[in-house]
Amino acid sequence: MKLGAGASARPLEILLVEDNPGDVRLVVEALRHGKLLHRLSVADNGAKALAMLRREGTHAHRGSPDLILLDLNLPGLSGQELLAVLKSDPRLSRIPVVIMTGSDAQEDVARAYAAHANCYVRKPVDIDRLLAIVNGIGHFWLSVVSLPEHAEKGKDDTWRLLLVEDNPGDARLVEEMLEEFETEIVSVSRLEDALGEIARQPFTIALVDPGLPDSQGIDTVSAILRAAPLMPLIVFSGRDDQSLALNAIKLGAQDYVTKGTLDAGSLIRSLRYAVERKLVQERLDYLATHDGVTGLPNRQVFFEDLVAAIEQCHRRASDAALLMVSINGLGQVNHLHGHDFGDLAIDALVTRLRQILPADAKLACTGSAELSILLSDTQSIMDTPQLAEQIIATASVPGKIGEQTYYLGANVGMSLFSIDSEDASALLKCAETALYQSKAVGPNTFRFYSAQLNATVMERLAIEHDLRTALEHGEFRLAYQPIFDVASHALCGSEALLRWQHPTRGLLLPDQFLEVAEQRGLMSAIGAWAINEACRMGRRWTRASGRSLQIAVNVSAQQLAGDGIVEVVDRALAASGIDPAELVIEMTESMMQSAQARDNLIALRSRGIKVAIDDFGTGFSSLAYLRKFPVDILKIDRSFLSGVPQDDRDGAIVRTIIAMARNLGLIVVAEGVETMAQLEFLSDLGCDEAQGYLLARPVDADEFATAFCLGSPANESGERC
Repeated sequence: MKLGAGASARPLEILLVEDNPGDVRLVVEALRHGKLLHRLSVADNGAKALAMLRREGTHAHRGSPDLILLDLNLPGLSGQELLAVLKSDPRLSRIPVVIMTGSDAQEDVARAYAAHANCYVRKPVDIDRLLAIVNGIGHFWLSVVSLPEHAEKGKDDTWRLLLVEDNPGDARLVEEMLEEFETEIVSVSRLEDALGEIARQPFTIALVDPGLPDSQGIDTVSAILRAAPLMPLIVFSGRDDQSLALNAIKLGAQDYVTKGTLDAGSLIRSLRYAVERKLVQERLDYLATHDGVTGLPNRQVFFEDLVAAIEQCHRRASDAALLMVSINGLGQVNHLHGHDFGDLAIDALVTRLRQILPADAKLACTGSAELSILLSDTQSIMDTPQLAEQIIATASVPGKIGEQTYYLGANVGMSLFSIDSEDASALLKCAETALYQSKAVGPNTFRFYSAQLNATVMERLAIEHDLRTALEHGEFRLAYQPIFDVASHALCGSEALLRWQHPTRGLLLPDQFLEVAEQRGLMSAIGAWAINEACRMGRRWTRASGRSLQIAVNVSAQQLAGDGIVEVVDRALAASGIDPAELVIEMTESMMQSAQARDNLIALRSRGIKVAIDDFGTGFSSLAYLRKFPVDILKIDRSFLSGVPQDDRDGAIVRTIIAMARNLGLIVVAEGVETMAQLEFLSDLGCDEAQGYLLARPVDADEFATAFCLGSPANESGERC
């Protein structure tokens, strides 16, 4: 363990660099036999070990090991070469290295020690000897002698001692007694100065006289422990005050020594024992709150986090999601390879899971083969089904330790705050129940506690799964709703409406799949297909009818805010030969707030393409947006037409929109016209164009051609639409 501002009470982190599976198993068995609190990582070659130590790529989340067991005979980068690299790195050179090799050559031994290896063990390794070495280095060198990571170069064996003493003679005596102890002493005479030093730099230990000019007795000890709770502290008093000693120990001091009773040896022993006692204390605290295998917070800590999260949900009217993960196959792994091998497998899985969890996730180990995850971010909560799938997929990837491959899996149960419960204990119970339901369904599945939510999620996931291949399988269709001139009733063009001809569900309308496509990032590809198809048909109809017919295409927020839509439209124009003036790009008002969207619309409009705001009046539009955005057409939402002409409020809104559009020089298209009264009302107000079931329903391309193109007297080429 390493000392910084205080001892780090966690399992001993050991990196074994060994390519022989038999030797890997031997080390695993030795550590299990020794009952050493540890966590073992294995690298089967030097390059992988170096990547792990440098925290490169997938190893970015790893901490530095406390001890390296290194085989010299490795494929690729040899053990000797790796050792040289380690000892030349200022950060890695601090890590003790134990050489393990079958070589009897004295030159290998000499080279290893010359490269500053800490110990040399010949194979076949004697288990008791290996344990003695690991225990010796792990509990003494790392816990007591090892320098904190912040230490300066050239001070590799130095402790940093904070001496708080206002008597110059006593301070000088302490400095003399520690002359041979390689101790860097920072001496101050006031509590205020001591707190300032603690804020500036960490210390290995503090030796504190409680009677200072600016503080007296237990208050001095209390103030320093509050400022540096992880730093071991010894009270250095001129009085043998049993009451003060007892209170200081209760507060967290490691020892109470009386001036005049110490010599150099007893002071050094007292300092060492204080650090060791602090280490043991912190290790016990660690084990009380963390899992010894994975280092994750345990069930107690997780429940406290859950309670705090729910309290926040109540205060902020926010949400939370709880996922409980059961690791499958661990019993079989333990049976075949031993529990220590199983511990390595679980630890490796936790490392992989950390890489897929969202930033807000709190991960804990709440059982021997059970993990729990708490989510508080809105987007993360919305994506819980996808996260559950990722967890199952990650757990199901075959793992490998040494040359031994193993297989795990996972089931996931989920509960949601407010939907399932607003109490922490009940929410945990709901997640556990959902986990049992998942296991009842089968391995590698997930379930929500809410049956209704399960059905909704399963339906949504099925849609998402099929959507990913729908474009490739040619399942999308366009329906075309004619748009007519209100005054002359002549055909002006049509609006292309997306449909999905699902192989088993039949014809699906946009509200059944567009939201999923948007969330999963599929709309750019689907939208590009729609633009290409609409342009192709629009050009055919214009040529067949002998007159200019506009074709309107809806674009998604993803398309309009992206940087590829202009290129997509340019390709569609070139491939179809359609006149840009005959293409209308429709967007909703909610898309009008993006600077990128504005730039894209300006670029499209510069090509002669028309821009329309769909469902006008239902979103975030304002006169300011209409002034800033390049717009040609306003389409009045059908909801405003449903009440006209009977509803005066709806009539007033429609009248206002048409008058505003006329003043701005914009064309107005009314959507959802279903009665003659509505059409006459629009005609009286001077509305330009209209579409709706009264005039024509959406039809496929063949029906549109038959109804509106083939009978045109201007169809000189005779081309079918």
